[in-house]
Amino acid sequence: MDAEIEKIIITEYENGKSSLQLAKLLGISKTTILKLLRKKDITRKRDRCQKLDIKKEGSIFYIERICPKCGIKIKTTSKDKIICCRNYFNAVHKQTLCKSCSLESQMGEGNPFYGKKHTKETLEKISKSRKGKGMGDNNSMSNPKWRKKVSENLKKRWESGELEETRKKMSEHLKNTIRKGKIKSIIISKKEREMVKLLKEMKIDCIPSYRIDSKICDIFIPSMNLIIEYFGDYWHCNPSKYKSDYYNDKKGKTAKEIWEYDKMKVDLIKSYGYNLEIIWESELKYNNQKLIEIINKYDSKHKFAPEQSRKD
Repeated sequence: MDAEIEKIIITEYENGKSSLQLAKLLGISKTTILKLLRKKDITRKRDRCQKLDIKKEGSIFYIERICPKCGIKIKTTSKDKIICCRNYFNAVHKQTLCKSCSLESQMGEGNPFYGKKHTKETLEKISKSRKGKGMGDNNSMSNPKWRKKVSENLKKRWESGELEETRKKMSEHLKNTIRKGKIKSIIISKKEREMVKLLKEMKIDCIPSYRIDSKICDIFIPSMNLIIEYFGDYWHCNPSKYKSDYYNDKKGKTAKEIWEYDKMKVDLIKSYGYNLEIIWESELKYNNQKLIEIINKYDSKHKFAPEQSRKD
């Protein structure tokens, strides 16, 4: 067989033409073409599936491969075994990435729509096509069954650690938002308001909901360089009332976990050079003597908040 013909057969076959199609196109018997393919060690498409580890899950066939970027396993699936095989080889040939890597590669300038804008006509079409959709009963989340299913699935993923990276990003984003002073709505308890009122009656200037780094503190008294934290007995699991293994249903943590978190906040405040006092709910339940004792303790000190605490 002519070398040029052999080259055409191999090229066309690798580009998707079958041996039968090539036989008709070139006027050469199918047997001759198959002999050439075997000679060149080229696997026929119908034979290549036999070399794959094709698994079945219910009615779905799947083949595992490795994402060329991050190295995690990806499943190529189909209800048809042959199509599953074909899709697998297409994905390998095109070096198709996993969903996460693919989305990441489309961020910023990698997004095919980067720098572009919809025309006014297109925006009107989109608006018209979406009108009335996803509202009321048309919203799938209006069904309690689906809401519960989504909620349970999200909880499982969160508890398994699958969303740990997302949790860290959300946490850091919130901390930066607090540092920049963008969070205005702060929950202030009734007792905190009473303490602020009492301090003002005592002619002591104080700042409620004072920010230190990414933490919001209950009360700051500049003249004493003093932070006062008010801890609810239940919310902070007062050690005089709760054991370390007590589970706080509202916070979803044990008393020990709550104490450890509170200690991190206390250590952060002290690391900036502030004086710190904690008042428990039970200590202020009947009178304000505990607050007065603290004020008397620091009354002779007149320091101001260190500049390094101001991160905005």
